Amino acid sequence: MSTRRFPSLTALLLLPILGSSTGCIDDFFNSLSQSSVIVDMFATTHGTPDSQGDLPERNGGQLVFANDQGWEVYLDDAYVTTTALSLHACNGERFDVEMYWGALAENIPEHGDYEVLGVGGVRATEGSYCSLLVEYGPSDGGMDNPDAVGSTVYLAGTAIKGEQMVEFVWKTELAIDVDVDISEVDGGDPFHVGDSEFVSKKLTVAKTYDRFFDGVDFAEVGSLAQADIDALLTDTLNHQTAAFIGTAKPN
Repeated sequence: MSTRRFPSLTALLLLPILGSSTGCIDDFFNSLSQSSVIVDMFATTHGTPDSQGDLPERNGGQLVFANDQGWEVYLDDAYVTTTALSLHACNGERFDVEMYWGALAENIPEHGDYEVLGVGGVRATEGSYCSLLVEYGPSDGGMDNPDAVGSTVYLAGTAIKGEQMVEFVWKTELAIDVDVDISEVDGGDPFHVGDSEFVSKKLTVAKTYDRFFDGVDFAEVGSLAQADIDALLTDTLNHQTAAFIGTAKPN
């Protein structure tokens, strides 16, 4: 899989040297003739709407929701770190996103559901894009809670069911690459860069924070090994990462 690089001023100055290679010159001018546009990338996190379409409640900076085992979860700290992104054209070309501020350690309770954060951007050529690779990995800072530094996912809070109350701190330092399908993201069609676009396009990566607790009976969490927690957190990211065009909450 190739990564597209655009010609620079240095390459222009080298044209006389390339004169002996017709193939190189043809490839060079083909790249110049292709239209391209900046794709701005954003990240967001949200809870799962209930049957009435309402998102989970908030108690100040605390996220409050029930899991599918009947536990009321009060999430005090939650971080997910995105380390890299890349757009993959349907023809196989890869376009790496420039992360403007490096890895993004997203402090989830600090932001509202579907509130977007700028991550980076990439100049992509005209064509259709079928997938977005999202790389999650250990943070190297940017977290208010020092215990969360170095984690890919960090979750801390309390779960209550009847008279039972369980405090938990879960984290994983494993890295995971998630291949997000964007081949039908635009009304059933792939994400597309047209040949006559003059303004940047926008694409948002979304994750759910409450689905980390699917199937969890907190009465039994004391028996979970670190390998179980690693699997729970990374599997959730793998299955609950999605993308949508623009920055507004999708209908």
